Amino acid sequence: MERKTGENFDDKTAEDIFDKLKNVEGKIKPKRKGKFDNITNLMQEAESLVKDNNYDEAINLYKEVIYILPDSSKAYEAIANIYKKQSDVESEKDILKKAISNCSKNTEFKKRLDEIK
Repeated sequence: MERKTGENFDDKTAEDIFDKLKNVEGKIKPKRKGKFDNITNLMQEAESLVKDNNYDEAINLYKEVIYILPDSSKAYEAIANIYKKQSDVESEKDILKKAISNCSKNTEFKKRLDEIK
């Protein structure tokens, strides 16, 4: 069967293929309701994971919040608190440095970092 541009698929088949490609994991993020609705849900889920001592998954969710909202002081603070609970001083310092860089209005991160050094 010879293929010609525009004649390989009918409209329905082309739409189905496009939808499948569009939703390939890691390629295009699925559409979410609202930016802030999603942040609230992520924060709540992360807080629940922290209560269950599931720190790695909680950190991943907080990092997703930071990806969406880079100046999220609450997410940075939560990650720093997890690292402190784990006695992971280097990771705590690293996240505080990122927080200082991205949340310049929040002076608490600088104070906390100075206390660690």
